[in-house]
Amino acid sequence: FHAGYLRAALAGRGTLPPEDVLATLTRLTAVTIADAVRDLRATEVITSGGGTRNPVLLRTLAGLLPGVAVRSSDELGLPSDAKEAYAFAVLGFLTAHGLPGTEPVSTGARHASVLGSLTPGRAGLRLPPPADRAPVQLVVR
Repeated sequence: FHAGYLRAALAGRGTLPPEDVLATLTRLTAVTIADAVRDLRATEVITSGGGTRNPVLLRTLAGLLPGVAVRSSDELGLPSDAKEAYAFAVLGFLTAHGLPGTEPVSTGARHASVLGSLTPGRAGLRLPPPADRAPVQLVVR
């Protein structure tokens, strides 16, 4: 949520206590995530990023998803604060190996695509040969 969104949503409602606004945004976030998880019939949610430090968000999410395991990527050895760095490393690996970084069933794209481009420097660029299959596991050490 950004300030403009929040101002528009609160327009005409008078002055609300900040605690109420934060509680509402937290609930809205949990409901939005839970709705998407239910649509996918997921059996597990792995959380990461700043939201993992919000115990109210995590409790609310777990309460909205009975029977669905909700846990942090930290429990799997992937630091939740480093998710973007890892994600970009994986996407870069896929691109360098000529592998698609999109999955139509997940993204809604019409077809799988290699993402981005690599620009050679002054000394040129030597890429690894295209991979014949995508990786299926990320091991973090």
